[in-house]
Amino acid sequence: MAPNRSTLLVLTVGLLIATAALVQLLGGDSPDVVENKTAASSVSSQPSTPSDRSTLVMSTTDTSAPIASAPASPKTTVSVQRPLSVTPIADGATRIVGYGSYLVDADTVGDWSKYETLIYRNTDSGSKLIVELQNDVQVPVFSLGYAEQSSPIEGLRFLSEVTQDVRVIAVTALGGWEIDLLPAAFLWNQQIDAGNLPQAGEFMIFSSNGLAFVGSEQNPKAQGIGDLRVYNACHSPCSEETTTWVFKLGSTCSDSPKVSVRKAGSDVFKQVTFSTKSESDQKVLSLEVDSYDWLQLLTPCEWSATATVD
Repeated sequence: MAPNRSTLLVLTVGLLIATAALVQLLGGDSPDVVENKTAASSVSSQPSTPSDRSTLVMSTTDTSAPIASAPASPKTTVSVQRPLSVTPIADGATRIVGYGSYLVDADTVGDWSKYETLIYRNTDSGSKLIVELQNDVQVPVFSLGYAEQSSPIEGLRFLSEVTQDVRVIAVTALGGWEIDLLPAAFLWNQQIDAGNLPQAGEFMIFSSNGLAFVGSEQNPKAQGIGDLRVYNACHSPCSEETTTWVFKLGSTCSDSPKVSVRKAGSDVFKQVTFSTKSESDQKVLSLEVDSYDWLQLLTPCEWSATATVD
């Protein structure tokens, strides 16, 4: 009986050990696993570093959401018009200086009927300048100037009797400008005072540069810019025949000039046709004018003029 009890005891102990091993394998953790879990738990419970927080915010930002900002303060633009200047020049002449668009009361320049010539120019090269002389109901009776914005603008016009009822000078401009109002014979007297007298065979050209003489060996050519007028009567002694006028316009000129003639004894300028050709990238105009006629060339371009008596 004793040996059987020993055998039974060994079998019972072996069975218990085997059962415990099986239970530990199926449901229990090894000491290494428990230690790793504890370490992981301690790391996750530590507060994150600043760099960790920054990364987290950047990764969770919704870029599709609108970004709120403080409303911008409104910008206030105040347009300040520069003052107008009306100044006597000399011998009854008056200069008006302004900037931008203006309505000028004609009474500010004195007796309008005393003025015979108007010279205009923009002082800021490359901006438009249009001048309208208006009557008492602001209807234009005379218009001059150009809307060119890439070149200087200058010109001269004689004030006819039609413009003597002018009440308003309406200026449309983007920059600075000047208007000279000249009394009768002002340009002529200006040349005499300067000692500049016409030579035999010379003609008179009126432009924004003033009065010039052209046609002799001493002065074979005249130059200027903008509108001009020629009095086709040469200083004696000279032959009173038809004169051929040749005008060369600046190489950058794209404008088609207007040419008109006022016959002797008439008060009306009539537009005339003329021949044109290209010469060294310049536009060349040529036309014949009878003695004592007036020739008017309206253009914003630079020009040179020569005269040949036929």
